[in-house]
Amino acid sequence: MTTIFLIFCNIRDFLANYTEESKTLETRISGLSQNENTGEDISRYRLKLQYSSDAASLLEAIAGKSYSHKDRNNYSSESSEKILEAYDLIQDFLEDHFTDNPKSLKKFSSAITNRTKLIRIETPNLKNAFKVFETINDRGVGLTSVDLLKNHLFISVSKDSKNNINWNKLNQKWDTLMKMLYKHREAPSKFLRYYIISHYKVNTENSFPEENIYEWFIKEGVKQGIFNEPLKFVDELISTCEYYCLFLQGKNVNSSDNQYLQNIKILQRKTTQHFILLLAGKNLNIELFVKLSLYLENLLFFYTITRSSRRKDVNITRNFAKWSRKLRKVVNEEEFISFIKECFLPEFLSMKSEFKLTFEELTDSTIGKPRLRYILAKINQYIEDKVYGNSKILQWYLNKNHQIEHILPKSGNTEVVELFDKPNEYKSYVSKFGNLTLLERTINTSVSDKCYQLKKMGYQESQIFTTKSLVNKPDVGINTQINRAIELLEIQQFDDWNSKTIDKRQQMLTNVAKRVWSLEAGNIDIWDSESQEDIDF
Repeated sequence: MTTIFLIFCNIRDFLANYTEESKTLETRISGLSQNENTGEDISRYRLKLQYSSDAASLLEAIAGKSYSHKDRNNYSSESSEKILEAYDLIQDFLEDHFTDNPKSLKKFSSAITNRTKLIRIETPNLKNAFKVFETINDRGVGLTSVDLLKNHLFISVSKDSKNNINWNKLNQKWDTLMKMLYKHREAPSKFLRYYIISHYKVNTENSFPEENIYEWFIKEGVKQGIFNEPLKFVDELISTCEYYCLFLQGKNVNSSDNQYLQNIKILQRKTTQHFILLLAGKNLNIELFVKLSLYLENLLFFYTITRSSRRKDVNITRNFAKWSRKLRKVVNEEEFISFIKECFLPEFLSMKSEFKLTFEELTDSTIGKPRLRYILAKINQYIEDKVYGNSKILQWYLNKNHQIEHILPKSGNTEVVELFDKPNEYKSYVSKFGNLTLLERTINTSVSDKCYQLKKMGYQESQIFTTKSLVNKPDVGINTQINRAIELLEIQQFDDWNSKTIDKRQQMLTNVAKRVWSLEAGNIDIWDSESQEDIDF
């Protein structure tokens, strides 16, 4: 109906460009009706949308000839965008086929009017109507679980004696919810799925796919009081969605920046299962929520670097669903520590050996470049924090002006290969993690393809500690923070660059990595004095 209505509006406007008009078309768009209270004649558009106020306003503007292209930004819902896409598509079609030919356009309009068949189906009650609605729409571009849920909620409201008031309230609230998600380009079905998993006990044997959402609501809606109090339920969705949108932006529940959530966005651009636990923990105090975020970043990194998430016995969604039931009950730090010990700690311990082995054998070809940059950035950030007592945000190290530098040149010209102590193994040593560092683009350009001795001058000028310390390890006083940190982390200066130094540096970086992603004291101490459990490798 909406598409046909838009076609008529477009044809009317197209004919107007040729000073043509069609009274028949005008009656297709609007007509006379009676005011229910006074009986007076009033003009009314043939079609009015009931759900989205934003889209309804847009459609009314198009029908009333008051819409123009400059107004596009005034409409911010997904429904509005789809109407505008359809509007543009129809306009392009008319321009391609009927430019300078208004008579043919009138014939086309007549064909649509007289050949289109509309079938009206009446049912004895709403339940039957809803069933027909689902059946008919189970073809072509089918309705999503969100569409079906929305209609079921509106049907629940229609049973109320105050249905007009509550219908409008529900309409406004649902519109608010959809606009929030649309603003962040987030699929409503994904949000609903994570909301259900994080707030209710669900069967996750098949990871609870999005197509199961509507079936769950039909089965559990009455028992959970959702359809008895639809307005209250949508209020809860809106409240939860506000948190969800904050998490999407890498922010805490109080809108402050959360560095760990921002790091996860860098590490896992597509992974979002951690939102299950974030939503389950949305009522934690800010300190505990930040700790939860840290554990999540570390755990997701462990899964990534060890490739554990690819194993058949590992199902992140299922694990997080089980954990969320426990997390929802956490109200203080003591309970939070118990939760971490029970859920996170076994996962870390199970991957401990594999984590160590992965880093000892890590090369630039065993992991994607974005994640390799993430690893180098995290290690640099950690070292600078230990050495200087502060560090820059992770995004600084990931800046495009900082590049991954192969200390032993990747190009491998004849002279450099001959200088290397194991020329037959040159390529394998070039790709080793111990041969990599971060370096400013400007410096990298000047030292590229040169041997280590000629690169030293450039490394000396770097602002990145791990690179600069290759040729100039700082030594400040006796028993200072800097010296203690350098000794603890085994930071070394290298006069020469050969197979032994590359292997030695790889081991050093592996040891640092264990500290970066462990949960030992000094990062977050979760162990009580009686427990000897420790995830320090």
